[in-house]
Amino acid sequence: MKRTIIAIVLALALPLLLAPSAISAASGVQVVGRTGDGEWTNNTWQVEIYPGESKSTTLNLYNSSSSSLGVEVTIFPESLDNGTLTFELDKTNFTMPGRSYADTTISVKASGSTTPGTYTAELEIKSEVAPEDVVTPEEPTEPEEPEVVEPEEPELVEPEPEEPEVVEPEEEEPEVVEPEVIGPGEEEPEVVEPEEEEPEVVEPEVIGPGEEEEEIIVLPEKPGAPWGLIGGVVGGLAAAGGIGYWLWRRRRKEVNYGN
Repeated sequence: MKRTIIAIVLALALPLLLAPSAISAASGVQVVGRTGDGEWTNNTWQVEIYPGESKSTTLNLYNSSSSSLGVEVTIFPESLDNGTLTFELDKTNFTMPGRSYADTTISVKASGSTTPGTYTAELEIKSEVAPEDVVTPEEPTEPEEPEVVEPEEPELVEPEPEEPEVVEPEEEEPEVVEPEVIGPGEEEPEVVEPEEEEPEVVEPEVIGPGEEEEEIIVLPEKPGAPWGLIGGVVGGLAAAGGIGYWLWRRRRKEVNYGN
């Protein structure tokens, strides 16, 4: 009886164990491609790694629905071998529009003290319809009354009277001429006295018998002009001319009497 029950259980469980299964994902999100290091068995990633190494794998997801989906990706455990081996995801929460693709990358890093070997991690993908953005209309606001600003009265500034600048005349000091001191053995400077001009004596013209005395015109002196000097020169010329004329007449008479 027991054998029969075990056989029935195995018969029911075997198809479930052998049936191919995809990585756990919500309806509409499918894994359509895998690249990178390690091997995938259903939703489990197996990777062989040594101390100091790092490896990664990338999954290509597709949203087959027509709606935008919010996707959440998780991996567990996050660390193994007492924390010396860690798993990381490049993005964990994102939105996929309808009929669109997206990539997510898993990486594993081993420290220098990690035990070499093959390690496994499980991946889980959840998704839900992304909530639509609801735009709430803003309530109309009452227009604000403009603030009335009263103009300020201009401040009257009385001009300050300017005091006239008093300029005191500078006193000029008289120039003091110091007498020249003559040292021993030096000759005194020769003092040149101005020569006095002797007045020119003009002899009166001797007028012969029958000759008329020539009229001498003396021009009046004008203020500010050297008429005295001019008159003297003119008078001298007239006297000289008169004497010459008298001598010529006398000589002529003598010649006439001799003939």
